[in-house]
Amino acid sequence: MQSDPSRPATGYPAHTFHHQNGGQPPPGAIAYPYAAYPQQQYYNPPARSSRSFFRAFFAAMICLTVLFGVILIVTWLVLRPSLPHFTVHSLSLSNLSTTAQSISATWQLSFLVRNGNKKMTITYNALRSSVFYRSNYIAESQLPPFRQDTKSDTTLNLTLTASSAYLPPSLIDALNSEKTAPSIPFDVQILASTSFRSAAWRFRTRLLKVLCRKLPFAISSNTNSTILPAADRQCQVWT
Repeated sequence: MQSDPSRPATGYPAHTFHHQNGGQPPPGAIAYPYAAYPQQQYYNPPARSSRSFFRAFFAAMICLTVLFGVILIVTWLVLRPSLPHFTVHSLSLSNLSTTAQSISATWQLSFLVRNGNKKMTITYNALRSSVFYRSNYIAESQLPPFRQDTKSDTTLNLTLTASSAYLPPSLIDALNSEKTAPSIPFDVQILASTSFRSAAWRFRTRLLKVLCRKLPFAISSNTNSTILPAADRQCQVWT
């Protein structure tokens, strides 16, 4: 059956194409019953991805730092490292002589060093001792390094010698006036690079400072040492 070209077509009306120029479609354009949707471009901005990466990186570093700090704190609390105790057992002063501006003498001391830690050993390196009169330096001496096991005691012998060491005239006069007293007070200081270790754990190296104030040195013409009473033994220890 042939269709009649003069008969109108049934169905949906054709969509009118509205063009910017005169409302007519351009030549060769095809009318569609639905409006064409504009194409959407998808992209991932590089700036956002960079910011996300750095945020994640810094968050991970903060978490690791906090975790490491918690581990150190827990380890410190479990091991509980404590500083050693230094006590002077005996001391002697010999060959003391003075001039108008100098002093010569020999100081000998015996220390008892106690490591009271139950789980940590202590290593002492680069030990240096010094003697002072009224906070004025006189002489110093180097000591050999040593290591202490847990809950142990070590005897540390110390000898300091001054040969014409300078002292201000005012201090020389004060020292000479004290020669008639039973003893002359001197300060002795010990510095040591110490490290605490427990099995695989090793804490950072710290500078240990030991100060024994106003030790009563009795003048002696021989090598006999004075045994100190218990009240005069304690030395101050800190890091």
